Amino acid sequence: MATEQGICKNCGSLLMVNSSDEMCECVFCDCVFPSAEAIEIFNNPDGVEFPNLPQPKREGKATRHVVTPVFEDVVEKAVKVDKATNKETKVEKLFELSPDDVKAPKKVKIITAIATSAAVLIVLGISIPLFVLRMSHRHDIEKNLQLAITNSEMSVSLEKDDGFGVGYKIYGQTNKKLDLVASEDVNEEQVKKAFESYCAIRGEEYGYSTDDGSHYYDGVVLTVYAPNGRFTVEGNKNGAEEVEFYVPKSASEAAEEN
Repeated sequence: MATEQGICKNCGSLLMVNSSDEMCECVFCDCVFPSAEAIEIFNNPDGVEFPNLPQPKREGKATRHVVTPVFEDVVEKAVKVDKATNKETKVEKLFELSPDDVKAPKKVKIITAIATSAAVLIVLGISIPLFVLRMSHRHDIEKNLQLAITNSEMSVSLEKDDGFGVGYKIYGQTNKKLDLVASEDVNEEQVKKAFESYCAIRGEEYGYSTDDGSHYYDGVVLTVYAPNGRFTVEGNKNGAEEVEFYVPKSASEAAEEN
């Protein structure tokens, strides 16, 4: 009795067959065929066609010709098998894994779920308090915003409609940005006064002083929308930069340019 390597004539799987047994049976597709044929295909697989056809159901008491699947020399033999032609469908690569074959253990899934939940809670634990703090500062700044409007002598409505300011908007992570809507024409001097006043109001709320320009002025932006144009001023560490002034073109001027 000698155990030799063979190849299934139906699906192309590598097997260990007993050369003294007349018949062998593929453990992958249940094909029953002569052992000598399996050994011959293994030794000379070139040009062999593997139909990969479904096999008839075996009766419960039918004789089983058990063989062992081969796990040695897989690479060398798989290359030879891959060169053979399949009549109906391309022969699958031996021992190739699909996404369905690789499933995370239940323990890994549980750990992943717990870690994800913890990360979400950490993010919420950080962002929610920051949001509450920002809104608290914004509310207190709004109470004193009238001072900036009065100092600049601009006509801006500080009333609220459905919780939102009619003529102003404060925003940004540390409330560094302020938009104002003036009902009358304004000039650069008025815009600068409004900017200085807002920096003072915000600085007092956050505990900043003029000595700390990086917090007191730097990054603070005031934009004023007025009938005579848009005015924007942005602060730096030394104070307010030059006011940027933009006058929108009329319809006739735009038409002339085009």
